[in-house]
Amino acid sequence: MSLYASGIVRIISEPQLRTFEGGTMVANFAGGIQEGKDKNGNYINNAIDVEVWGKSAQTIVDRCVVKDCIFVSGNVKRQEWNDKETGAKRSKHVLSVQRFEFLPRSGGASAAPSEEEMPF
Repeated sequence: MSLYASGIVRIISEPQLRTFEGGTMVANFAGGIQEGKDKNGNYINNAIDVEVWGKSAQTIVDRCVVKDCIFVSGNVKRQEWNDKETGAKRSKHVLSVQRFEFLPRSGGASAAPSEEEMPF
């Protein structure tokens, strides 16, 4: 089963590019997502690991910096591995981006969320 998701992600770690032996590229970064407000009116913030494959990976690394927002759509996958130190099973969710769009950077006249609205 696959979960398809789309929404605005704020880049909260510097995108890192890896190139494999065959020339395939992947960019990885942490993305901040906002899930609305809790019952006290405080923003609920969460983060997810994001991966972008192919030529799009190079584009993300070349054009995006921390605090930029992009609109993404892709599959949420679960990665599992054994911890090297304890041998315990570990897992995390990763958003594998299939499509993305650049959004205007904050600070200009744009519809992008302000710094107060997205604390990442």
